[in-house]
Amino acid sequence: MDNMTRTSIYVGAAVLSLLLAVWKGTPSPELNLDADSRVGEAFFPDFLDPNEATGIRVVTYNEETAELKPFNVENKNGVWAIPSHYNYPADGQEQLSKTAGSLAGVERGAVAGETEGDFARLGVVDPMADGEQSLKGRGDRLTLTRGEDVLVDLIIGNAVPDQSNHYYVRKPDEKVTYITKLEIDLSTKFADWIQQDLLEFSREDLREVLIKDYSIDETSRQIKFNSIIDVTRTADADPWKISELAPNEEVKTAEVNTMVNALDELKIIGVRPKPKGLSADLKLSGGVSGDLMTVGDLQNKGYYIVPTSQGAELFSNEGDLAVGTAEGVVYVLRFGEVFTGDEFDIEVGAAEEGKKDEAASSETEADGADGAEDSDLKKSRYLFITVQFDPDLLGPAPVKPEPPATPENADNPPTETTEKDPAEVDPQKAFESASKTYEEELKAFQAKIEAGQKRVSELNERYADWYYVIDSATFDRLNKSREDLVELKKEEETTPPAATPGAPLMTPESTSVAPPATTTEVPPATTSSTSAEKPEMISQPAPAPVEKPAGSTEPAGTSAATPPEPPPSGN
Repeated sequence: MDNMTRTSIYVGAAVLSLLLAVWKGTPSPELNLDADSRVGEAFFPDFLDPNEATGIRVVTYNEETAELKPFNVENKNGVWAIPSHYNYPADGQEQLSKTAGSLAGVERGAVAGETEGDFARLGVVDPMADGEQSLKGRGDRLTLTRGEDVLVDLIIGNAVPDQSNHYYVRKPDEKVTYITKLEIDLSTKFADWIQQDLLEFSREDLREVLIKDYSIDETSRQIKFNSIIDVTRTADADPWKISELAPNEEVKTAEVNTMVNALDELKIIGVRPKPKGLSADLKLSGGVSGDLMTVGDLQNKGYYIVPTSQGAELFSNEGDLAVGTAEGVVYVLRFGEVFTGDEFDIEVGAAEEGKKDEAASSETEADGADGAEDSDLKKSRYLFITVQFDPDLLGPAPVKPEPPATPENADNPPTETTEKDPAEVDPQKAFESASKTYEEELKAFQAKIEAGQKRVSELNERYADWYYVIDSATFDRLNKSREDLVELKKEEETTPPAATPGAPLMTPESTSVAPPATTTEVPPATTSSTSAEKPEMISQPAPAPVEKPAGSTEPAGTSAATPPEPPPSGN
């Protein structure tokens, strides 16, 4: 064999080896001869009725943080809940029906890849796969269920370039990836599956906002009062008023409206289950106060167990807000500490949640120095809510009319027949008419009481097992001091009008006769656990005096809205 022949053989072998290596490393869409034959088939031919689905699960993977995020909603025994979020109640039927409807009859389109080597490139690596598979190119796994039965199970990968609503899709137990048209109306945001409106009232119904600014001595567990501000109005069209204004002071209406709008727009962005032993009205059993881990967790979130005359109760180091509506509903809001976290931390919490933001960190974030690196981090706050009923917010009760007075000579028959003035009203008939009107108004007022008590019961049931996470910016709009809400009146130069010659200096008093005395009869309220205790509004009688800690101050005019103070610790 000459040198030329030998060289040709070596070159040919090298080229063949190179081609073989390239062929093995490049996915080929022609390896699976059966792949093209399934184009046009439905992925799940037996899934035809979207209403069959009773559960949905979506699993996503964050490549930057290497975190798996599951989200699922299911219906058990007729109740929709979110298992991935402590089984919080969900408004799931409508959302699930939309998603299921968009997946019924989904077909396999053109083949995009046939081997596992295609998965990462197309973004269809199973997000739930173990670490042996690629951490890059993981897709979203969407599963619909009916009880324990799986109706749909797909891994949805990257969007197909230049094809609207087309994605790379495969079944978890198949290696062939298809191009599929998907128009899925799906959200994995917790807020999109719940009743996000936290207070559920209309701003037109708001009648009173009682701001109680106090703090808690973390060592002695005693409450220190700073101020109490009562902002009220009697009707929607009336201006807001603040108690105890000086003659030269007036309300900053724009600031009050900012606070009212924030209350109306208060939204849930995360939830936490209440610790066991903490009741709907935030009274504590001995089990909670003795659980050091639970107590420490609550303190990290800005809440402290304070002894009161009615037993241990949970109070906030940020004070609280009592909000009254025209329905007689009083919401008591107790705000906790601020914390910073991503969407998952906010929605369900993480190991480091509740850690107080340090001042330096806050300033850094405020200055925007963190840049895009912290763009997903948001400041949030904790919030506990209790609800009470106050009939005084319904307005004045109907006034029972007094019967007409009996004439002195009623027992003596008249001696002369006199004609009655046609314009004269018979007192007895007027009384009977007024009594009928009173009975109707009394019935309507009683219906308002019953409706208000029912509403309070419904809200207490909603809030009983949970406390919430809200946007910290909303708290900032609600956290108002007296200086924020009151300003000095602008001085106006006015010239008194010249006196008319001969005219009296003062307007003469009215000579009209005062109407007869009336009495107010408030109908008995329906027995309800929610109305057993007067709500914390300024219109209530003052509570029994309590012994305040040294250095504590309390403004005059404090109502039952003021949290009870504990006695000084014994020495």
